Amino acid sequence: MWEPQEVAPAQGGGERLRGRVVLVVGGGDGPAAALVSALTAAGSRAVRVPPDTDRAGAAQLVASLGRVDGLVDLNLTSAFDVTAGRTYEAPFLQSIALLQALQPEWAAEEDTTRVFYVAVTRMGGRMGFDGGAVPQPLGGLWAGLAKGLPRELPTCNVKVVDLAGQSDDEAAALVCAELYDWGLFEVGHTDRRWTLAARPAPVGPPVAALGPGDVVVMTGGGRGIGFALARHLAAAYGCRVVVSGRAPRPPQDDPVLALDDAGFRRLRDDRLKAAAAERRVAEARRELAALARERELWRNLRDARESGADIDYVQQDVTDPADVRRLLAAAGDRLVGVVHNAGLDVPARLPVKNDDDVRRVLAVKVLGFLNLVAALEDSARPEFVCNVGSLTGRWGGMVGQLDYGAANEALSRLGLWAGAAGAAVSTLCWPTWDRLGMISNYEATLRYMSSLDVGEGVRLWADELLARTPGEVTFHGEVGASIVPSLLRGYPSWSRLPGIGRLRTELHLLGEPRRFAPGRAVESVVPLDPGLLPVARDFRVDGAPALPVSLVLEHLLAAGRWVLPEGREDLELLAVRELRVELPALRLMHGRTALLAKSATAKWVADEWHVEAALELDGADAARALLVLGARPAPAPPQVLPEPPGALPPAGAPTSDRLAWLGHTFRPADWRVAPDGSWHAASTPAYAADVLGATPAPLLALDLAAVEGLVRGVWARSGTPTARVLNVPRIELGPAAGPARRLHVDATGGTWAALDAAGAPVARLLAPSLHP
Repeated sequence: MWEPQEVAPAQGGGERLRGRVVLVVGGGDGPAAALVSALTAAGSRAVRVPPDTDRAGAAQLVASLGRVDGLVDLNLTSAFDVTAGRTYEAPFLQSIALLQALQPEWAAEEDTTRVFYVAVTRMGGRMGFDGGAVPQPLGGLWAGLAKGLPRELPTCNVKVVDLAGQSDDEAAALVCAELYDWGLFEVGHTDRRWTLAARPAPVGPPVAALGPGDVVVMTGGGRGIGFALARHLAAAYGCRVVVSGRAPRPPQDDPVLALDDAGFRRLRDDRLKAAAAERRVAEARRELAALARERELWRNLRDARESGADIDYVQQDVTDPADVRRLLAAAGDRLVGVVHNAGLDVPARLPVKNDDDVRRVLAVKVLGFLNLVAALEDSARPEFVCNVGSLTGRWGGMVGQLDYGAANEALSRLGLWAGAAGAAVSTLCWPTWDRLGMISNYEATLRYMSSLDVGEGVRLWADELLARTPGEVTFHGEVGASIVPSLLRGYPSWSRLPGIGRLRTELHLLGEPRRFAPGRAVESVVPLDPGLLPVARDFRVDGAPALPVSLVLEHLLAAGRWVLPEGREDLELLAVRELRVELPALRLMHGRTALLAKSATAKWVADEWHVEAALELDGADAARALLVLGARPAPAPPQVLPEPPGALPPAGAPTSDRLAWLGHTFRPADWRVAPDGSWHAASTPAYAADVLGATPAPLLALDLAAVEGLVRGVWARSGTPTARVLNVPRIELGPAAGPARRLHVDATGGTWAALDAAGAPVARLLAPSLHP
C-alpha cells in the first residue's frame, strides 16, 4: 500500500527554465494565464494551447514552434462532478493529440535532461492517499498518462504535481519549481512537499461474510481473471455470482463454439487461408478474435453448469446507466458485493492511437464506475465494492497502453474519492496473471514484471473482498528487465517494494543519466565522495584515495546493462575483452566530490552483442572495455584444482607504494607460492555495505574482494613498480553458485582464477599485464 511521505523541496526552475519552449494546455483561463506568466518571468517561451485545438491544430502549432522542450498539462481544474459524464474526454484527447504532434522530435531525443511532460492534478496535495477529500479524482487520467510516457518516449522526463487548493499564482510558482528537478515523478504540495512511498501491508481479518443465497455482481467476469474469481467464490462460499459482458449469451448448441482446441486451430487456419485469397486477412483476424472470446465465454459457462457452480451471465454495457441498473437488479435482495472488473485494452503505440479506441478504453473503467456509484445509490448498499485496477496505472503501462494505464489510475483515484465520501471501496491493482486475462503478448509482459499464479491470485482477491480493505492495494512482483532511467529514479529508494534491492542497485550504479538511446547508447554521471566511499579510503594510488579496479569493472558492467537490444534481456555476459585501466586516473581528491562519467555504445557483431563501455573520472580517461554478450553455452564441468600443500612460502610483495591496499574493507589475499610455481591464496568475501557505505547494500554482479585479490596478485607478481596501465585481454565471469573462496594463478602467470567452494570459476583473468 502507498502512503504520503514528506520530502525535501524541489531544486528545479530558475536558470534551468531560461530559453525553454513550454506548452501549457488545459486548466481554464486563470491557472493557465498564471503559469504562462511565471514561465515567461523565468525566461521561458511559454505558449498557451487554445482550448479548442484539435489534432490538426496541435500538429500545426508544434510545427510552427520548431522546437518544444516541455508540456505542462493543467487538465481539469474544476471540482469533480459525479454527474459530469464524459467531460474528461475532450481535454484528454487534446493531450494525446499534442503528444502525438511532439512524438517525432521527442522520440528521437537522446538528451535525458531536456524534454518533459508534467501533469498537474488536484487531489488534495497528497495525491488522494491521506484519507481526506479528493477534489478532482479524474486527474488520475493524466497521472496515469504521465507515468506511461517513458515507455513510448524513453528520454521524456515525467512528473505528476498534485495541488491542494493553492491560488493560481502559488500553484504556478510550485509547478515552475518542479520543472527540471527530475527524479521523483509523483509529488504533492500542501504546506509541505510529499511523495508516495510503499509499505508492505498484510490483509486484515474478514469483516464481511459470504454464504449460500448471497449474491456478488461483477461487471465483466465472463472471461479471464474475472471468471477465475467468480468460480472461486461460487465454489468456496456457495454464493451466487452474476457475471456480465457486452456480448450476448452464446448459444449452448453452437458446434463451432463446442470445438476442441485442435478443431478450433484448424478452423482458424482454414479461415485465414480463405481470407488471404480474398485479401481480407485483417478483417478475418478480428472476426476470429471475437470468436475466440465468445468460445471462452461459452466454455466457462458450460464448465460452471457442469460443476454445479451458481454462476449466471447477463449481457450489459457498463457504460450505459440503464444497463448497470438492470445488472444490479439481477442480484435481487441478497446483494453482498460488487466487483467492477470490466476492462478494455486496445494496445497501440502513441503515433497511431485513435480517438475512438481511447474513448472506449477510458469509458469502461471511468464511466463504468460512475454508473455503478449512481446505481448503488438507488439500491441496498453492499458490504463491499471492489475495483479491479492494474499496475499499469501505478507504474505506467507497457508500450501501447497509455490510455489503459490512464484509465486504471483514474479508477484508483475514483476509488479514493468514493472512500473519502464514506463508501467501502477498494481498488486492487494487479500485475499480469499467469497466462490469463487481457494479454496480447504474455512473454512481453514478463519484461515488465513477474506474473501472478492464478490460484494464488483468486485466494488473495477473496481475502481482500472479505476484509473490505479500503483504498488502493497493489500486488507487486519482481520488476522486470525492461525499464528506462526516468522510471528507475521515479519512486523513492526508501520505498519497501519487492525487488527494491535491484532497483536501488541500478540507480546507485547509474547515477544521473545524461543520454539514453535504447539498445544503442547510454551516458550518465555518478558523483563519488571519497569521504563517503569506504573502499576509496582502503585502496590508494600514489598515496591518494582511489577507485579500486574491481569497482571500476562493476561500473563498466552496469553501463552495459542499459544498452541491451529490445526484447533480448536474456543475453548473458560471456566475456570482458580488452580491459584497460589507467591507474593514476583512479585517484580521488580529499574533500572533493569527483564525477565518474560512464558511457556505453552497442551493436551486433555476427551473433554476439558487443558493448564498448568507458569511464572518465573528472574528465580523464580511467577505463574502457569491450563487453561481449550472447547465449551462454552449456556449462563445462567445473575446474577442480588440488589444494596447495600446507606450509607454502609467501609470494613476493608489491615493490612500490603506487598501489596500496590497507585491508580495511578487503581482507588482503595472502598469496603463497607452490613448488610448481603456481600461486594460491584464500579469498574472504567483503560485504557490499562495508565497501560502498550504502544502506541497504547494492546487489553487485562481481565478488569485489575476489577480483581485488587477483589484481593485487598481478601487481605483486609483475615486477613493474611504476606501472601506470593495467591491461587484461580477456575476463570470464562464470555462473558460480557462491562467492569465491580460493584464488589461483598458474605457473606461467597467464591465468588468474577465483574459485568458489566447489571449484567452479567465479572469475578468470587471462594474461593480465602492467605497463609503465
